[in-house]
Amino acid sequence: MAWCAIMKKVMLSEVNQPLLHSRTKWQSITIDEELLAQLMENLDIHRTIARMLIRRGIKDVKAAQRFLSPQLEDLFDPFLLDGMKPAVERIHRALDQNEKILIYGDYDVDGISSTSLMILLLRQFQADVDYYIPNRFREGYGIHREALQLAKEKNVQLIVSVDTGIRAIEEAAYAKELGLDLIITDHHEPPDQLPDAIVINPKKNTCRYPFKHLAGVGVAFKLATALLGKPPVEFLDLVALGTIADLVPLTGENRILATYGLKRMNQKERIGLCALARVAGIEQEITTSHIGFALGPRLNAAGRLDSADIAVELLITDDPERAEMIAGQCDQFYQQRQQM
Repeated sequence: MAWCAIMKKVMLSEVNQPLLHSRTKWQSITIDEELLAQLMENLDIHRTIARMLIRRGIKDVKAAQRFLSPQLEDLFDPFLLDGMKPAVERIHRALDQNEKILIYGDYDVDGISSTSLMILLLRQFQADVDYYIPNRFREGYGIHREALQLAKEKNVQLIVSVDTGIRAIEEAAYAKELGLDLIITDHHEPPDQLPDAIVINPKKNTCRYPFKHLAGVGVAFKLATALLGKPPVEFLDLVALGTIADLVPLTGENRILATYGLKRMNQKERIGLCALARVAGIEQEITTSHIGFALGPRLNAAGRLDSADIAVELLITDDPERAEMIAGQCDQFYQQRQQM
């Protein structure tokens, strides 16, 4: 009886409690009917789609066309990125003089895809190129003095970072002491003081690039475009991989890169991605969800539990047997990480 009395008291106290009010205030958006009709007529779209566009802040017919039908021709000139011209000049000089170039990346999917893109690009130029991704456990994120010293010992003369380096002020100074030239390509928020190097980052205060939300692989793609004089469409699958996995907004240039990158990915030309899709059980067309929940996590797991080097090797190999082996390793790391 005592227990029943206690429960009754608790229940009555809960009934008498005031309702909890949400801190979120819903705001209804008033739709301009004239604008709605204009989008429907000019784009030949359903009223619901037109309303969704307006609610996204897309209120211009041309902007809506770009959103609904992304075109490679709408990509911005890579030389609008501050630092692009001196970076291209320095890389061309390295190529002309057969200097040893090191690509310095990060161990997440964005860094892995950026590293792979730059390796494959420079191999097209017959460059003497290698890559370095720090070990997450021994070194952690970013550019490290020990890696710079090792590069010097291996006669590297130019280092190009991808998806990392924007805060490497002391490391950039050390690279200069060693006589190493450093090009930093990154997309993370820059500090007030930039490293003493050639820096390409759309978020720099001095950069007037129209689109600020590129992933690291998007910035690497821009550098590749500038070096080649045209967009390297053969790498768009890698660009989509890194862009979607890094969760940058799929608007503007990212929407273009992701759209065409997915088309390229589904042509099944990259041996490593095909092998990874097989171990992930993807038999149908690859979508953004597959990248976010199946392919990306398996590549990430390599860098989280062991070394991201094998993930890079998977993306750049042209050996089917090696691709199958590495894809199996990535899947094992993924399963292990799930258990952990």
